[in-house]
This record gives sequence, structure tokens and C-alpha cells, in this order.
Amino acid sequence: MREAFVYLWYDALNKMYYLGKHKGSPDDTYTHSSTVWESFTKDNIPEGVTRRILAYGTDEEMCILEHELLKNRKKRCWNRYYNESLGDPRYVDTSGENHPQWKGGISYNYNEYHREYKKTSRELNDEYADARKALAMVQEMLAPLIEIDKQEEKLARMYLELEQKMNAPQREEQ
Repeated sequence: MREAFVYLWYDALNKMYYLGKHKGSPDDTYTHSSTVWESFTKDNIPEGVTRRILAYGTDEEMCILEHELLKNRKKRCWNRYYNESLGDPRYVDTSGENHPQWKGGISYNYNEYHREYKKTSRELNDEYADARKALAMVQEMLAPLIEIDKQEEKLARMYLELEQKMNAPQREEQ
């Protein structure tokens, strides 16, 4: 069945490519869906731009082929392509290395990451709860000492006032 095809545009002026898949006929008006490369129609193809049809097949087959070809290009010469993604996400896995924004860093399983994150959050909350309990216990233990300190300060002020009063008459006599 020839309901779709994979094509390769070549922009000779900029020495760049665009690889894509289209459900339809090579003779219809479709050119490409790039958001980076300039838009044009079949009636006004820019000078030096040519298209080759690489394969025909069902839409699903062409989606998978487009993805495999783009993965290969991404590994080898992605900087020479106008493409920004690795194909139609309905038929291909676009996680990790297949994601268009993958930069070669650490890939992770989102569900596993989320479980670990939730576990870590629970552990931290438990630790904070324990720390809050410990703080409350310390404050409870310190409360009587703080009260004693306040009473000592009050007694010290009273003693100073009393001493000043006792010394005041002696100064008047001298």
C-alpha cells in the first residue's frame, strides 16, 4: 500500500537537509512541516532546493522509517538537518535519547523518578517532623530554665535598686 512516503529535501545553498514523512501523494501540494526552514509551496520551490522520495508504504511504516532514519542522522550529522524532532510521537518512543531536546545527559524513567522523588519527600517530611518534635522537646525542657533566668534578672534588678536606695542616704549625709 502506498498511502504515505518518506522524503528528503536538500537545500544546496545552505548545505542542509530536511527529512520527513507525508501521508498523501508526492504530486499533491505538500512540501514540508519544518518550523525552522522557510515555508514554500510546490509552485515556488527555492533555487537549489530538491526533493528525493526515499520510500513508500503505509502511514505507520513510514512513521517508523522516518523515526529510524532521523535517529541515525541525529547520531551522525544532526547539525546539517532542519529537523527538530525524531518523528511522529504516535508511533515512536520519544523519551530519553529519542526526545528532540535530548543532549546526551542522564535519561530516567519518569515513573521510577517520581516514585523516588515521592519517597525522598516523605523521608524528608519524616525527618522534619522528627526535628520539629525534638525542637518542641528542647523548648519544653528549656522553658523552666528560661523562667529561672527571667526571675534571676528580676532579682538582680531589684537588688541593684535596693542597693542604690541604701547608698542614697549615705551620699546625702556626706
